[in-house]
Amino acid sequence: MIEDYLKNITSYTGTKILLDDFVKNKIRFYKGYRNQDLGGLSENYVSGLSPAISRRIITEYEIVKQISKHVQYNDVDKFIDEICWRTYWKGWLEHRPAVWHDYLDDLTYFNDNNKKYDIYHRAIDGETGLECFDAWVSELKEYGYIHNHARMWFASIWVFYFDIPWQLGADFFYRNLLDADPASNTLSWRWVSGLQTKGKRYIASKSNIDRFTGNRFKFPENFYVKEKEIIDSRVYEPRMNIQYQNSSPNYKKGILIHEEDLSLSFVEKNIPIMMQYKTHNPFGQTSLPVDLANRSIENSIERCKKKFGSNTVTTFDWSDPQKLRKWISDHNLEMIEVTAPTVGKFESLIPSTLKNMNVEISYKYHDWDLSFWRFSDKGFFKLKKQIKKIVGPLWDGPLFSGV
Repeated sequence: MIEDYLKNITSYTGTKILLDDFVKNKIRFYKGYRNQDLGGLSENYVSGLSPAISRRIITEYEIVKQISKHVQYNDVDKFIDEICWRTYWKGWLEHRPAVWHDYLDDLTYFNDNNKKYDIYHRAIDGETGLECFDAWVSELKEYGYIHNHARMWFASIWVFYFDIPWQLGADFFYRNLLDADPASNTLSWRWVSGLQTKGKRYIASKSNIDRFTGNRFKFPENFYVKEKEIIDSRVYEPRMNIQYQNSSPNYKKGILIHEEDLSLSFVEKNIPIMMQYKTHNPFGQTSLPVDLANRSIENSIERCKKKFGSNTVTTFDWSDPQKLRKWISDHNLEMIEVTAPTVGKFESLIPSTLKNMNVEISYKYHDWDLSFWRFSDKGFFKLKKQIKKIVGPLWDGPLFSGV
């Protein structure tokens, strides 16, 4: 089962198979059972689509549009909210990129100082003696997956029970999760720690874990996660710099595709296409997410060649930008269109790489992102109030049963 999933989630066709299966067999149960961690991806009432969404093998718009053909909105509103949470985190970080940069600085400090502590090594090795935690570590390392509710318990235990800095936990997740991205991963750890929404932190409890895992785990008699304040006085004011530039028809242009957007949404016929052929991995992700990313890229390259012609597609590696320079020169390109990089590994790499190649850059944005990001500067509730207005038009029929 997991082998089929890992194969399907790396391709557009396979992801649509997973989506169709979720719509047919699980989506009607999502609202009532989404928080249940029953022991594995196939057992849980979740879609498993997040690795494809984070790479935009399939877009949020396509997912919601497909769902709208089969289910009324009020039956799936919680699932739509969950998709929008990822969009919200991404938009929130676009408003405050310094949060990511400070996290990286913090991580450097903690890597030098806290990794020497025994509890950190026992935690990442799954040898703490706390059965539930060690099981989640094993699941994470073997499958690159932990149920979303279990991620919250895990982070809470990491921060408040084992007293390990949240930054090291976020790094551990980022290195191992198939669906990790800078926004949802980093900000979720900040939220659990009480930094994202001041005064609100997530405290795991035995009763809650028991309730949503079917009493699968044994606990020490004295197990108790004690609430405490994580001190961080830094304040981040929202600002967002949309680097949008309309493409001029007078420019001879090419299209650059990077791994954060494999949707091919902005590709046009008879335009030179450059695609990276393997993942860029500056933050030390492990072999499981790296292999999945590489297969996703390979499948997208093949899909692009079939759709637009193999002669129009050239591939390169970010470690060798000279091939990109040669492609620009050989095609006499004056402008490169590229999906705008979000905060993370491409935000500086793409503009700095293209800066000295005597070419204009036109950053492209998905309408989905622009529709939601303007409501992502504060708490999620501001965005949540807009969800029905934005996605409602995708439903051909009534949004609510009985209407």
